[in-house]
Amino acid sequence: MPLKITRRKDTGALTITGTVKLPDGQGVRVRTRAQSDELAIAREEAAALEARMLRDAWHGQRRGTRSFGEAVIAYLESQTRSAGTMRRLNRLLRAVGDVPLGSISQETATRARQAMLSKDAAPATVRRGVIVPLRAVMLHAHHLGWCDAPHFQTPREPQGRTRYLLPSEAERLVLAAAPHLKPLLIFLLCTGARMSEALELEWRDVDLIGQRAIFWRTKGGRRRNVYLPPRTVVALAVLPNQSGPVFLTHGARPYADRARQGGGQIKTAWRATCRRAGLGPEITPHDLRHTWASWHYAVHRDLLALKVEGGWSSVALVERYAHLMPAGREAEIETFWHGRDTGLKEGFASA
Repeated sequence: MPLKITRRKDTGALTITGTVKLPDGQGVRVRTRAQSDELAIAREEAAALEARMLRDAWHGQRRGTRSFGEAVIAYLESQTRSAGTMRRLNRLLRAVGDVPLGSISQETATRARQAMLSKDAAPATVRRGVIVPLRAVMLHAHHLGWCDAPHFQTPREPQGRTRYLLPSEAERLVLAAAPHLKPLLIFLLCTGARMSEALELEWRDVDLIGQRAIFWRTKGGRRRNVYLPPRTVVALAVLPNQSGPVFLTHGARPYADRARQGGGQIKTAWRATCRRAGLGPEITPHDLRHTWASWHYAVHRDLLALKVEGGWSSVALVERYAHLMPAGREAEIETFWHGRDTGLKEGFASA
């Protein structure tokens, strides 16, 4: 029988109810809340719902009719996701709503940004918090045949300064760090590892004799081998615990939620260390990766080698590190990597 509209006595909400008889004789019961409380509009919605069910029965479900909530669940179940990813997707689902995939557009992304972020959010924050996760879910749904390929505009990021440390500043930073933090800072400065890669590193993936470590979970999704300079080997060799995570907190415990916090796991100790070292508050743990990259180019003058060893996806991404370091610092960099005293001469540098 045709779908009909009923109004609840307690709330006044309109409900679409009834049974739709499909071409194969099967009856599908329907009971759903109407999107509008206006009777005429609810009747149009009921008619459209019945027509869509009959059309899908004849021709199969049309692309884009599955919901965004289904797509999020499918994305999360496709492989193991981090706790941070799940939190971001839950926020995104609340902002977007459980709408059909076919209705999601650039306007949807704009509304999600307004709901999730402040008006003055930086382009990088919009990209990481809204565009990237939305595109990832939609692209996975596209591969399942649920919707068309997503196309979202990414906010342009202004070209900012690339902050880095001179060897003497890096030495001051290490000397000012707490004992449990020194090996981690040396590791970051000597390998160019991302913070998440360092904190996820296990002893079973470290070869002190062969002077190398393996990162299994990287931003690009590919395994990466890194060379451990002599100073790094010495710093790791004296650590008391040689099993499980390499880097531990001051309480000798693994860092909570070790992955994907952008350096936030050490923010309190980091600020105190920078203050004692006489370095500005604008410096972040990720700047140690910039430091390593600028040092690497200064010593080797090879952008392709820098791309490979640092795990970047293209040479274009590492061109920013060319010629950042003032000329004539190569010996100081080599000295830092090999663990000898560099002296304390220069102040913080940026380019």
